[in-house]
Amino acid sequence: MKLHTAILPATALLLCGCTANNTPMIAALAAEGNTAACYEYGHRLLTGRLVAQNRPQAMKWLHLAADKGSIRAAAALGACYANGIGTQKNTQKARHWYTIAAEARHPHAEIALAEHYMKVEPTNPQLAVQYIRYAAMQGSPEAAFGMFLCFIQGYGVPRHPKLAGGWLINAAELGHPCAISLLEDIAAASAHSAE
Repeated sequence: MKLHTAILPATALLLCGCTANNTPMIAALAAEGNTAACYEYGHRLLTGRLVAQNRPQAMKWLHLAADKGSIRAAAALGACYANGIGTQKNTQKARHWYTIAAEARHPHAEIALAEHYMKVEPTNPQLAVQYIRYAAMQGSPEAAFGMFLCFIQGYGVPRHPKLAGGWLINAAELGHPCAISLLEDIAAASAHSAE
């Protein structure tokens, strides 16, 4: 029990990047099967941060982490398969990994899965809106703006200008630049028409 409680803080310190280059220690932890280390090492290999970039090798570590339950690794694999990074593009594998991460409420995976259902498999707009809504409810500015667009255009939901306006305000409050700009334009047009 004492060893276990001592290992957890040490692992957290290694993974947080508190040292100049702790990649060798992270690689060693990954080799021992530590899920967080598998993800971190895979992510570093994917991006080339603090280690020579090796995307095919990154895929190996990300798969290990995702298979052990890492939601961040599942989302990263979805992106890799969707964009052909470190592997061939494969929309079915991208959807598979994005779905695993989205079901665990990973907001970037939810947005990516919504885009998948909008562009790659556009047969179910309601499902796309469902994933956009999930991400928006977690505070994603992009998803809140996406909900605005869905309600203003009637994509996957009935057209509803009032609900669209609420999502536009929400997106602006979350810092979405297009939403802020659009609200400023609306305010300027209202002030000009009031004169």
